[in-house]
Amino acid sequence: MQLSTSELIARAVGLLGWNRTLRHGERVFTLACLIREEDGRPLEAPWWRGKQVYLVSVDIDGNFFLGHSDGSVRYWDHREQAEMMIARSVREFVTRIE
Repeated sequence: MQLSTSELIARAVGLLGWNRTLRHGERVFTLACLIREEDGRPLEAPWWRGKQVYLVSVDIDGNFFLGHSDGSVRYWDHREQAEMMIARSVREFVTRIE
């Protein structure tokens, strides 16, 4: 039986002390926290303009992994003021945490 996305996130939250990195191409991100689906809310921030997003995770540098309305997860780098596609879905994002 396949776990639901909520169950995968809950499991990943429990393992975050040991499994907290995510690789994307040449980059390695270290996660500081994960947000459970039931705790997710639309992000309202003065620096964010665009489609509605919600917080999925935060890295140790304070940058956000955002869930977009199209289902994808994108990395928002505050310093560069740019986003990068990380995963096609929250499920894919969570399964890539090492």
